Amino acid sequence: MPDKPTWCGHLEEIAASLRSLPDPWVDRLIVQQLLGVGLRRAQQILAPCVSRQIGVNGLADREVLISHLNRLAAGDASHYEHRRRSRLAEHLHALQVERRSALMVEAPVDIVNQQLDNLPPGVAILPGRITVTFDSSREALEKLLALAMAVGNDPLLFERLATGTK
Repeated sequence: MPDKPTWCGHLEEIAASLRSLPDPWVDRLIVQQLLGVGLRRAQQILAPCVSRQIGVNGLADREVLISHLNRLAAGDASHYEHRRRSRLAEHLHALQVERRSALMVEAPVDIVNQQLDNLPPGVAILPGRITVTFDSSREALEKLLALAMAVGNDPLLFERLATGTK
């Protein structure tokens, strides 16, 4: 791709054409037609400006697109790298917040260190069968948690008990 695309020399006319559109939202086809670029390049140019979606089509505010085209024409690559990193940081922060707000179950130390050889009464592992008997839903959850922790603490023993191998 050339250092300065051919549309850069016509930026004022392109901006005027965009501002004359009846709708303030611009899609890939409009970018493709106004800039005289192919489908993929139009998508690449439009992508950082997209703020609305209609189906699979991204739409950008025409003034945001015009500013973006001016920066592209000026060759301001550092601006886009900074913007990309900022969006990545925002996304990572959102994932951290989501992870922190996920339901966490606090287990007592004796449950965390649960061993298969001293499972709570009513929990049995036999070849091809696991049974858990309980009187309340809370007791069921406690016993299931104890079983899960014990299996995690000694998966090889669990394999032998569950399959009947020695």
